[in-house]
Amino acid sequence: MKKPIATAVVLMGLSFVPAHATEFGLLLDKEIGKAQTLGTAGSGLATGRYDAASPSGLGFRAAYTFLDLKVAELGAAVTYHPKSEADLNGPTGGKYGNQYLAIGVQADWKLLLDLHAGLDMRSEKLTTSTATGSDSTTLTRPWVKAGVGFAIPAPAVSPFVRLEVAVPLSSSDTATTTDDFRKAMAPSLQVALYGGIRF
Repeated sequence: MKKPIATAVVLMGLSFVPAHATEFGLLLDKEIGKAQTLGTAGSGLATGRYDAASPSGLGFRAAYTFLDLKVAELGAAVTYHPKSEADLNGPTGGKYGNQYLAIGVQADWKLLLDLHAGLDMRSEKLTTSTATGSDSTTLTRPWVKAGVGFAIPAPAVSPFVRLEVAVPLSSSDTATTTDDFRKAMAPSLQVALYGGIRF
């Protein structure tokens, strides 16, 4: 007799716990960097001024909602962005590339419009490739992001799309060495179209 009562109490308690949700999506983005002047030659790069590199790319994101209040959600997300490259215009030709892995938290407001805000910690692999070889530098820094879009309510799977803007909370302007140069050339703005499904 005690077992059915305990089961009923547990089931009743679970009915008041907000439902969890999972999200998967694709990120089509443009990363915008800054022009820099390299002070010391190295890694196949000559000294002088280089134009900003602004690669376009594709990323993948998975998120888990651990608090769902129907009109608002709070969750955690992981984003993987494979390498994207742009021309390295300056005294030395070549390519400048960036790829990253991000882990963060996010909040979404779902009433009328889909409003999004988040904070990521990104580990960015920054590369320079020239005719004489390539080299890379790793940069870890926090990014803040915000977005606006809309979702299509559905019983099981809810498609959504939004426009996102992200900026780093730290940056470097020192380009005396090639390592410093790659960090100083790193993206200072990301604009993306993000879409996917929640279920």
